[in-house]
Amino acid sequence: MNKAKTVFSFVLIFLIITSCSLIKNILPGDRLYFIEKYSDDKEVGESKKFPAGPVTIMVRLSKPIGVSSVDINITDQGTGSVVETYPFTVSSDWKDIHFDDVSFRQPGKFKVSCLKKDGTVIVSGDVEIENP
Repeated sequence: MNKAKTVFSFVLIFLIITSCSLIKNILPGDRLYFIEKYSDDKEVGESKKFPAGPVTIMVRLSKPIGVSSVDINITDQGTGSVVETYPFTVSSDWKDIHFDDVSFRQPGKFKVSCLKKDGTVIVSGDVEIENP
């Protein structure tokens, strides 16, 4: 009987964790994610893995961004060093923003952050770049 309770407990914990991650994707909140391109007001090819080259970065916020310029900062997860920083002009009332053609030249795993000019992180996400 103890074995059955243990198995049931693990299954229940697994279901709770899975449900929480699904709810996180449904509920409004701040999110930075990656797509192949943004065309005709449509997102094409959302993924966490891309070949080296240009990628479109999407930022979806629960409230307006509140600033007129941001930096997209790319940090190598293995070394913790900044690989590249791209400046962008935005409108302070935007909540959904796409940053087109952000170039990833090298394969690896990267943390990408949308930053205010003072360095405050607005939102971050992870991406893996593979050899082309």
